[in-house]
Amino acid sequence: MNKYLIIFIFFSGSLFAQLAPNKYWIQFKDKNHTKYSLDKPEAYLSQRAIDRRKRYDIAIDSLDLPVNELYVDSVRKKGAYILNKSKWFNGVCIYTDNSAVLAAVKKLPFVDSLVFYTENTFTTAPYNISSGITSTETSEDYGEAWSQIHIHNGEALHDNDYRGQGMYIAVLDAGFLNADKIPVLSDLFKDKRILGTWDFVEGDTNVYEDHYHGAAVLSTMAANKKGEMIGTAPLAHYLLLRTEDVNSEHKIEEFNWIAAAEYADSVGVDLINTSLGYTQYEAPSHSYTYSNMNGQTAPITRAATIAAKKGILLVNSAGNEGNKSWKYISAPADAKNILTVGAVDKKGEYAYFSSTGPTFDGRIKPDVCAIGFESAIATDWGVTTGSGTSFSSPIMAGLVTCLWQVDLSKSNLEIISLIQRHSSQYDNPDYLLGYGIPNFSTALAELQSDIHYKKKNEEALIAVYPTLFNTRLTIRFFSLEMQEIQISVMDMKGRVYKDFFVNVFAQKTNLIDITSLQSLPSGAYLLKITSKQQVFVSKVLKKK
Repeated sequence: MNKYLIIFIFFSGSLFAQLAPNKYWIQFKDKNHTKYSLDKPEAYLSQRAIDRRKRYDIAIDSLDLPVNELYVDSVRKKGAYILNKSKWFNGVCIYTDNSAVLAAVKKLPFVDSLVFYTENTFTTAPYNISSGITSTETSEDYGEAWSQIHIHNGEALHDNDYRGQGMYIAVLDAGFLNADKIPVLSDLFKDKRILGTWDFVEGDTNVYEDHYHGAAVLSTMAANKKGEMIGTAPLAHYLLLRTEDVNSEHKIEEFNWIAAAEYADSVGVDLINTSLGYTQYEAPSHSYTYSNMNGQTAPITRAATIAAKKGILLVNSAGNEGNKSWKYISAPADAKNILTVGAVDKKGEYAYFSSTGPTFDGRIKPDVCAIGFESAIATDWGVTTGSGTSFSSPIMAGLVTCLWQVDLSKSNLEIISLIQRHSSQYDNPDYLLGYGIPNFSTALAELQSDIHYKKKNEEALIAVYPTLFNTRLTIRFFSLEMQEIQISVMDMKGRVYKDFFVNVFAQKTNLIDITSLQSLPSGAYLLKITSKQQVFVSKVLKKK
């Protein structure tokens, strides 16, 4: 369990520094004596979460184990109020205004450190709501959302009936004010495609009474009113989680986000969209600097990287600092193996406010761009426009969802790579647009071609001839990877006459000759071929 000490080593030297009122992170030393075990993950992960790990060969590890409830109860009994728990970071957030409670908690034998929250700036705020849409670049069906879908040829996904069916998206945001009353979202609620809600700020299920930012974000994906607005993933399922309190400026929002991401993982989501970012603190000595945008410093960035390792495709807004003194992407947009999205206008040109790269360690950011200047959004007062990477991110997330739906055998990292390859600046990425504007029509074509190629070759993966043989058999075997296969010659009762072990080459039709069969008595036999992918059995006849 030593990894937990390593994860929070950056807190050393910050003990008891008063950075925010009455809210603290309590770091536990271990997960010893937990009632949970790695071989029974169904006790703390949904079947979808377990299936995702199996699909992409991701081991269930100690990060998946919940925080020890005995530790949590002990902290609570000292008089602290538990706000949220984090299994990935192995600790809890507490509230108390009593110094004696703090002292008592610190003395608990399993507590490693006690850290005050720092303050931060909520960087999604400068998106502008305008009173209406004047664009004439619309489609009769998509309504006001046409431009932001068509710039990516995203309608090709919908034309092929990839609209997010069966896919789970978590939206982590500042609230979803009246989302359940927005007309273009009515199908989402009527069809019962809300997976659940939780407010990690207030600790309840009501996310529809807070800020409208999350509702506007949700609309870019989930809207489904023909002629008014159709989002990028109109038939997906959504998990709505509030993590940001726009009325305060404390770092607790980062840890709310961490708890929400863990919850989304346990539910079994495929993607997370988050239009949040963190850079400057009100306490100057605790502000992030550009050097911290290195993919490994901010807690939220570390959590985003863990989410990616769990097989989740995380889409994050780059930030709206491009025309400000900060300029660069924010946390967690600097995380590795996520898709960071910048903003362009309807002409595909860089939007002046979109945060730029690179990360401090020199990686390309943003990864790609979508329309974030005068994006079509919906609120409870109707369809309108908003500007900010807050909207380019979910527009992209919905399209990514529909693309991934085509072939879920591809991992999150393979899908990100595919999207980058089919972007306008793939051969010459920069720090404004990254790899550019993705073309989902050509990305879809590659996926469909790949599926067709695999299906075609699986149908002809193995062929045995002649079926009426004398002394030898020839096997044509197409392998997708280099491997050793087993070939067994058996009688009709399954008794093995002889086994052969043959190494085959990847992405190649291998011709294998089985000789020295002249001593076999005449009659019917079974030829069994065992590879990593399948077991194939063919009936053959030995001549008299």
